[in-house]
Amino acid sequence: MEKVRWGFIGAGMIAKKALYPALMNSEVGEIYAVASRDTERAKELSPSGRIYTDYQDLLDDENVEAIYISLPNSLHIPWSIKAMQAGKHVLCEKPLAMNAAEVRTAIAVHDKTDLLFMEASWNRWHPRTLRIKELVDSGVIGNVKSIRTAFTYDGLADENIRVFPELGGGGLYDLGPYSVAAPLWLMDFAPHKDIATDVKWHPAGSDETVRTTFTIGSAQAETLTSMNMPDTLYFEIEGEKGSVATGGNDAFNSHNKPSTLEITIAGEKKIENFAACDPYQLMADAFSRRVRGKEGWLMPLSESLAFAEFFDEIFAVMK
Repeated sequence: MEKVRWGFIGAGMIAKKALYPALMNSEVGEIYAVASRDTERAKELSPSGRIYTDYQDLLDDENVEAIYISLPNSLHIPWSIKAMQAGKHVLCEKPLAMNAAEVRTAIAVHDKTDLLFMEASWNRWHPRTLRIKELVDSGVIGNVKSIRTAFTYDGLADENIRVFPELGGGGLYDLGPYSVAAPLWLMDFAPHKDIATDVKWHPAGSDETVRTTFTIGSAQAETLTSMNMPDTLYFEIEGEKGSVATGGNDAFNSHNKPSTLEITIAGEKKIENFAACDPYQLMADAFSRRVRGKEGWLMPLSESLAFAEFFDEIFAVMK
């Protein structure tokens, strides 16, 4: 099939480390043009040399079919809406929005345009993540009793945009779409209740560290996000008959490296190994195939809305 022509809005670190190599290695998508206020960054990510310093100029380019947005979080929905209104399919970095109301507004535009619109929760395409869901759904570990997740990192500079709440900063928005959202999709968005939080605030006003507990379906969930703790990543599920847990320290960021899964049933543990892969490419390729009318799983907007509604609830408790 003809490669889908992608345009990047934003040329920062995540675009350079994630979707740029994904599309450079893709057989179904290609980077056609890049828009950034920083021309040098744009040139680095544009194999064709086509660059724009005005985002709207990129949207006005009739040759661009799909847009990848990696701007500060607060700009995700405004430019997603503009892109769809310009007739472009949109893959937007997580979090999709700053609140559920923004997601609903964008979904209304999506419904009118009938274009693809998706949150780039790339970990959901990882074969290990798919296997975790498969194991839980199979009932092999019985009813889920507890879910524990963590995604933390250390050494965030004070001038980094992730610390400024007016730009959508904070650990919950940055890391929550992985670790905090995991219990929701794992439990098929079962009813939840009893949300409680323990928060450490960054001097700039954003949430630096958030510990959250809640009940979802039959399970008690405990999640941790932090922008100022040693790197800690885990995803552990305990059931009545056994358990499933990611090995290593890469539960939500395994990227181009081998990974493992620990499965314990009736006291017997086995390790499943997963070859190195690029989940960003798996996601982008699925999106590109759907642009061409081919099959490929895309994360539903209903899930992004459920995540946003859940984050709204957490922020309400934090305040």
